Amino acid sequence: MAKKSRFKEAMEDENCPYIIGETAYIHEGNFSYMNRLIHSLASKKSCDGVKFHIMIDIDSYFTKDHPAYSIIKKSMFSKSQWIMILEKAKSSGFDNIVLADDLYSIDFVKENVDLVDAVEIHAVALNNIEMLERVKGIKVPIILGIGGSGIKDIEFAVKFLDRKDILLMHGFQNYPTRYEYINFRRMQKIKEKFGLPVGYADHTAWDDKNNELMTLAGFMAGPNIIEKHVALEAGKKRTDYDAAVSAESLREIRGKMGILNKAKGDGSFEISDYENIYARKGPMKFTIVAAGDIKKGSSIGKKDLAFRRTKKENTIEQREFFSLIGKKAKEPIKKYSLISWRNVEK
Repeated sequence: MAKKSRFKEAMEDENCPYIIGETAYIHEGNFSYMNRLIHSLASKKSCDGVKFHIMIDIDSYFTKDHPAYSIIKKSMFSKSQWIMILEKAKSSGFDNIVLADDLYSIDFVKENVDLVDAVEIHAVALNNIEMLERVKGIKVPIILGIGGSGIKDIEFAVKFLDRKDILLMHGFQNYPTRYEYINFRRMQKIKEKFGLPVGYADHTAWDDKNNELMTLAGFMAGPNIIEKHVALEAGKKRTDYDAAVSAESLREIRGKMGILNKAKGDGSFEISDYENIYARKGPMKFTIVAAGDIKKGSSIGKKDLAFRRTKKENTIEQREFFSLIGKKAKEPIKKYSLISWRNVEK
């Protein structure tokens, strides 16, 4: 049986923090740049997976009059170059996440599936039937970009694919993103509605003083899988540089995600051993005591009871106060002594 990728483990375990370094078209077709970027991410242990936008046939994606046509055409790698890039990332210890930009890139992933740990369909193609049909049976998890998509759009894609190993990636696509457009609460609602894991792709501007804060806030809002654009040099004007941070910054975020993950907990209402210290009735929490001396056999009234913090620990719960009224004392109880079911008849 093939070993699970860290990405798949993170999809299945929300207590597993996972960060993706998104390269997009920051390389601008420079093969050396891409290799140096992978090396930088690996040497600094900045992320768990690296995401690559792969396009094989630009004419199946754009019409020639699209303003991005000439820019992207100059930024394309050959299939053999992409194989070398994926092999380098794999040998550097990364999961490979491929954003398949066109139909032929999905075929490329299928042909080289051993080098790929997840394939993504961008939000711009969320309901592109041709791409959904082509990716449906792929043997790796599928990420669906859902930025700028309504519930019906998401519902259609999820139902069409009819798979359990889908990650819904939330992220405001018109970046750099202003805070008020992020809508963190939407992520939890989407997770509850579809019963699928949700990731967060942060597109806060690279030079925003709150860049790190927004990324970590997204992580604490629920998702354990976080995506950030990366560049060799943050702020150097290149394609897709607006939200791209350095490998060093990404490493800092990754480290802080690990720290914050310990504070997330599992949402259980069970009191932990550490919390239980504070839950002790008497020394920590108020407990029920006798407001005055109570004689043996006396019927206990509300005026006979009081709350105090005491040196001794009690077993009765605060909420059992009214249950004591009308009960009889089994023995004499002195003022401010503990009252519990041990000295009061049930």
